Amino acid sequence: MNLFPLVDAHFHLDLFPDPASLVREIEGAQIHTIAVTNAPSVFRHTQELCSTTTFLHPAAGLHPELVESHGRELPELIRLIPHSKIIGEVGLDYSSPDPRIRASQRTVFSGILESCAAHPNKVLSIHSRRAVSDVLSALGPRFPGIPILHWFTGSMRELERAIEIGCHFSINAPMLRSRSGFALVQRMPSSRIVTETDGPFAKTTGRGAVPQDVAHLVIELARFWDLAENEVRRLILENFSRILPLPSPPAPAPSTPQ
Repeated sequence: MNLFPLVDAHFHLDLFPDPASLVREIEGAQIHTIAVTNAPSVFRHTQELCSTTTFLHPAAGLHPELVESHGRELPELIRLIPHSKIIGEVGLDYSSPDPRIRASQRTVFSGILESCAAHPNKVLSIHSRRAVSDVLSALGPRFPGIPILHWFTGSMRELERAIEIGCHFSINAPMLRSRSGFALVQRMPSSRIVTETDGPFAKTTGRGAVPQDVAHLVIELARFWDLAENEVRRLILENFSRILPLPSPPAPAPSTPQ
């Protein structure tokens, strides 16, 4: 049986000790991978690593938790946005109760969204920990791009609002293994879901997750949705292809003989 390619819609390639080797492994395994970055100053290196690949897609970002230390790089991200199809990781993180930090994050995120709106059809990988309501308010119902809420941890009411304004969701293994995450995924439209690892922040057997680990998540989703594993791969790949149109229809990868 031929297997459809896997998808990792949120992966921190540059935070691994040997990203060049990972690039070769990901490309060889034909896993469509969005390589997010946490600051504009590290984007160029990721972009160069992905420049000759088919399956790696670099994203220029400015992580909300780095706004205090790297907020001065916002103008550089604004310069990158017209030339970058994917923007991420961006968003808000209200782990800190400091109102000054939260306000700085909102200012940066608003600037990013304004620039993206001026160059429509950008794909955004968005962080929203403890800040879902403000993220959704910033996006609004008419944002001219494709927001993907990464590792969504909001309430059911916030989920319904996110669905209503057109958000997509990248889900990972830890979400399916927590009671609240499982319940949220149950309510997400399957047509709005793509898979992610969030490696190295999410762990697999004590190490940072890598795109190849999405295969295990697919097995869990197959049980969750009561579908064959390759049908889950096909569904996720179709969803990803609508978010990020691929150069040509992806051919299924040959399966490994058992």
